[in-house]
Amino acid sequence: MQKRIFSILKISGLVSCMLLILSQSSMAQQDTTIQQQTIDIYNTYQPVLRAAAKLNLTATLPRLDTVRPRMVYNVPAQNLNFTYEPVPLRPLAMGRDTTNEGMYNNYIKAGFGNYQTPFLQIGLSNGRSLPFQYGLNFSHISSQGNIENQNYSKDHLLIHGQYFSATHEFHGNVTYDRHGIRYYGYDHDTAKLPKSQVKQAYNTISAEFGLSNTAKNSVGINYQPNLTITSFSDIHKRRESNFLIFIPAQKEIFKDISIVADFTGSFSTFTGQYNTYNNNLMAFHPAVEINKPNFFLHAGINPTWTNNKFFLLPDIVNETDLIPDKLILSSGWISYFDQNTYMNMVKENPFLGDYANSLNTRVEEKYTGIKGTINSHFTYNTKFSFVEYHNRPLFVNDSIYGNTFKTVNEADLKAYQLHAELGYINNEGFQLKLSGNWFNYFKEQTAKEPWGLRPFEASLSGQYIIAEKLRLTADLYALSGSFYPDSLGNSHKTKGAFDLNAGASYQINKQFSIWLNGNNLFNSHYERWHNYQSLGLNVLGGIMIKF
Repeated sequence: MQKRIFSILKISGLVSCMLLILSQSSMAQQDTTIQQQTIDIYNTYQPVLRAAAKLNLTATLPRLDTVRPRMVYNVPAQNLNFTYEPVPLRPLAMGRDTTNEGMYNNYIKAGFGNYQTPFLQIGLSNGRSLPFQYGLNFSHISSQGNIENQNYSKDHLLIHGQYFSATHEFHGNVTYDRHGIRYYGYDHDTAKLPKSQVKQAYNTISAEFGLSNTAKNSVGINYQPNLTITSFSDIHKRRESNFLIFIPAQKEIFKDISIVADFTGSFSTFTGQYNTYNNNLMAFHPAVEINKPNFFLHAGINPTWTNNKFFLLPDIVNETDLIPDKLILSSGWISYFDQNTYMNMVKENPFLGDYANSLNTRVEEKYTGIKGTINSHFTYNTKFSFVEYHNRPLFVNDSIYGNTFKTVNEADLKAYQLHAELGYINNEGFQLKLSGNWFNYFKEQTAKEPWGLRPFEASLSGQYIIAEKLRLTADLYALSGSFYPDSLGNSHKTKGAFDLNAGASYQINKQFSIWLNGNNLFNSHYERWHNYQSLGLNVLGGIMIKF
């Protein structure tokens, strides 16, 4: 009943409102003034949400997968290149390595061979102990050939040490070398020379000190200065002192881009019976290096001062991977000086007589070549060069007996050079290397021929290890002859050589092993220097003890 009354009242209210609106609309046509309106509120709006339906979730384990997965591995081939000879690196300071504690730190290797050849080699060290490592090495060998005065001897003593700190590595060594020879390259049928006239011995004493940073510093520069002081002399009262300093530095300025610079200073003084010579050489090598995965560029200059003369030399080297690791294009334009000191000349030809003041040799080389790996076993390296030598000393026989040599300065000598290498390695147990060098010398300005320079040499060397006990080595080599002038100035050429060296060693146990070496097994008697015949077949064997 109440709902009905309420509905009637609601309808009557709506009718009243409509009549009011119509009346207001008619009045608005006559009067533009808005009249106040009254709104009656009967009840407030109360919204109500619908009750939510709850979803009941029940967790279950996934079905067991019984399908065996198929693992596919793609391991890249390791292209081993044992023919590459990197620049020596200093070791970084590391924690104690206990994997080599079973290794022996000392050894003695002794033997004897034909031509009355005793051999002794000793090595002593404290191993890889940190922070200080030290050691001593000594060796001796001597022989007496079938030709009168065909004697030689070599002695070597080295005391070395290294100290590792938290940020640096310090190293030093003292070396003594003695090389005794006889000037036996004369006609023994017509001349009988006393030992005092043919005897010679070279003595070298050197001390080397250096350091290198093993941790990054605040300026980000890597450095490795090195200082060497050498005294060289012979029994004829010729003496030479040398002071050599080498300071390399490197700083990375951007990723893969570095600035490198090194300074080399070599200062020598030679004192003979009648003359004194100074030979000084200084060089500074600034360069920029870009080292990316498939591209390397070393672009710099080589300002050099030698005996008060200045030279600005090129120093450009590039390597580009045409096929990564398989085909690498290598090219460069470099120039440098070889310092012709008395010691360096004797190293090239120990039968040198008196020493005359020699100019340093400027070498300029422009080259290109390819290198890389064929697969995981084969490596190759080829280079073709155009080389110019300025003031190259050449060796010719001197004196009435022809058993000593003097130097002739070649002002300008040009040559084409071809170098080739092919290497094979199989699991480090079997290795082969074929290498060769060929020079075509031309346009000599001073000498008639490139006296004493060997234009061709090649070798095939190998190593085979069987069951980690037996090690076999062999070296098959071929050498061409070299030109020499006779007493009238006519040119002749020495005979070439083709011979074989071989060796074997067998490890009996961890401490004892036996070894055997044979040189010139084909018994070829060739002359590296005119009038100086080689020993021929010689065999040397002995034992090695580790402790």
